Amino acid sequence: MDLFFGAAKAKAKGQPQTVSIRVEERVVGRKHSAAASASAAASKTNAQQQQQQLQPACQRTSPAKRHMDSVHEGAHGQRHKRQRARERARERDRDGEGRLGNASDGEDDRMARPAARRLAKSSAMSARDAHIVNSNRERVGSLPGTPRPRKEEPMAKRRSPQAQRPKRERASPRVAEEQVEIGRCLSVPAHMSAAAADNDNDNDSVKDNDNNADSDEGKDRSGRRASIISSVDAVRQSETPYEAYFLWAADEREPPSEIELHLPAGGRSGRERYSLMMPRGYDRESERRDDYLPIDDLLATVRAIGMYLVGSERFRQAVVDDQEGGIVRRLERARNRRNGADFVAAVRDFNALLDKQREATDGSSAAEPVPAEVAVFVVEQVYSRVVAPTVGLLRQYKAFSNNVYGEILPTLVSEFISRTGISAASTFVDLGCGIGNVVLQVAAQTGCRASGIEIMKVPARFAQRQAREFEHRMRLYGLRHGAVSIWRGDFCESGDVQRVLPTADVLLVNNYAFDSALNQNLLQMFLDLKEGTRVISLRPFVTPDHKISARNVYAPESILAVKRYPYWSNCVSWTDSGGEYFVQTVDRSRVKQFLARREAFV
Repeated sequence: MDLFFGAAKAKAKGQPQTVSIRVEERVVGRKHSAAASASAAASKTNAQQQQQQLQPACQRTSPAKRHMDSVHEGAHGQRHKRQRARERARERDRDGEGRLGNASDGEDDRMARPAARRLAKSSAMSARDAHIVNSNRERVGSLPGTPRPRKEEPMAKRRSPQAQRPKRERASPRVAEEQVEIGRCLSVPAHMSAAAADNDNDNDSVKDNDNNADSDEGKDRSGRRASIISSVDAVRQSETPYEAYFLWAADEREPPSEIELHLPAGGRSGRERYSLMMPRGYDRESERRDDYLPIDDLLATVRAIGMYLVGSERFRQAVVDDQEGGIVRRLERARNRRNGADFVAAVRDFNALLDKQREATDGSSAAEPVPAEVAVFVVEQVYSRVVAPTVGLLRQYKAFSNNVYGEILPTLVSEFISRTGISAASTFVDLGCGIGNVVLQVAAQTGCRASGIEIMKVPARFAQRQAREFEHRMRLYGLRHGAVSIWRGDFCESGDVQRVLPTADVLLVNNYAFDSALNQNLLQMFLDLKEGTRVISLRPFVTPDHKISARNVYAPESILAVKRYPYWSNCVSWTDSGGEYFVQTVDRSRVKQFLARREAFV
C-alpha cells in the first residue's frame, strides 16, 4: 500500500517513478542473497558429507548426533543473544543515569521517567541473576577440581564428623507405610540393651550353636546381659487398647500399673515387669483368642516356676499345692475379686520365697529333660510378646497356597516327637517353618539341634525374633535347650538346607496345601537323605500301597516306606476337626532286594 501511494504521489507531481524500481532491486537482491546462502549451505553440507565418508566408520557422526549438535548450537545462540540483550540494557541504563544527573530542574521529565523504570528493572534483574548464580554455586559446587566453599558456622552449631550422617532417601507412601508396619512388629523395645538391638539386624539367619545353662547367670553367648520383651512392652506394642483391671482402696493415691516378678535366674536381669491391666471390656467368659492377658500370664508363670523350675517340694507346697493359703490360690482369689492390694501382696510374697530358695540351693535349676508343659509354656510366652501384638500382619497373605497354610499346634508337635523318637542327639529340620513355633518347641522339649526355613518375609522375621526371645527366656528360667537355626529363603534352593539335609534325622513338611510340582521337587531333595530319616507330612508323598516294579524302581518314591496316623481336634490351626498325618521312612533296602531278585532271575 505504501509503495502504491508513493508511486501515485510521484506521478501526480510529475516526478520519475523510481520507487518501484528500487523495490524491485531490493527484492532481486534479497533473492540473490538467499540463493547464495542456500548454495553456500548446500556446498557446506556436501563438504561435510564428503568428509564424513572419508572418515573411518568408528569416527563418523550419526544423524542423531548431528541433530543434537545443531540443537545445542541453537540453544547456545539463544543464550548468547539474551546475554547481549542484557548488556545493551545495562549500557542504556548507565546512559540514562548520566542524563538524569545532568537534567535541570525545569527540564521535561519525559526522558527521566523511562530511564528510572529501566534502572529499577535492571537492578531487580541483576539481583535475581546474582541470587540464581549463588544458589546454583551452593548446590552443585564450583568448577571441577576445586573444593566446594564451606559456610562458616558458629562453634556451638558445628557437629562432629560422627554426627554428620547422610539423610535417608524418602520412599514412596505405600512402601514407607509397609516398612513402618513391619518395623512395628520387629522393633526392639526401648528398655533393651544395645547388644540386643545390634543382634536384631536384617540377617537371613539366627543361629545358636552352644545354648545351655552352664554360662554366666542371665547372660547370652557373648557374655552380655540377656534382655527380654517384658509384659509391659507387649501391652504397649499391642494393637488392642488396655485399661486398669483392679479395684483399689480410696486412700490409694497412685495405684500401681505394673509389678516386678522375680525369675529363677536371679539378679537384676532375672526379673520381669508385668502389667496390671487387661484388654478394654475384658470378660472372662467371652475372651478373644489372640488377646494378651498380662494378669493370667503372671499367674501361669508363678505356677510353672512352682511346679517345674524349682526342685524343692517345700517350695512347691507353699506356691502350688496349698489350696488355702498358697501363692497361686491367693493370686486366683485376688484376680477373681479384682482386689489389687491382695494381688500385689501375693506377688511380693512369692518373690521373697524364690529369693530365699535360690540362696539355699545356690541357684541350681531343675533337672532335665524339660517337660512338654514347660516347653509349650515358654513358646506361648514368646509368641504373646513377639507375634501377638501385631498378629494382623500375618493376615495379609493368601491362605492355603504354597507359602501360607496354617500352623501345627503344640499337641500334635508333642505327638510327632514321641512318634519319631527325637532325642538330644537328633537333628530336626522344618521346611516351611512359618513363625518358628514348631522349631522352638522341639528344641526346648528334646534338646536337639532344630532348624527351620521360611520364604515369606514377615513370618521369617517373626521366627527370627522369636528365636532370640526364646533363647533369653530359657536362660532366665534356668532351662537347657538345643541349638536353633532360622533361615529365610526358598528351601528348594537354599544352600543351608542342602548342607543340613544329609545329616537330618527328622524332617517336617507341612505340605497340606502344596501343589504337585512342589511335592515332586521335594521328592528329588529326599534322595539326599540318609538311611532311616523320617519325613513327617500332612499329605503322603507315596501311597501306603506303593509297590516297587521295573517301571518305578529308580523313582524317588521307591525309597520311602509310609505309615498313616490319625490326629484329633485342636491339633492344627486351619480346622477344629481331626485328620491324618504320614511318616515316611527312608528305606533303600527294598530297592536293593528288588534289584538283586531281578539280577538273579536274569
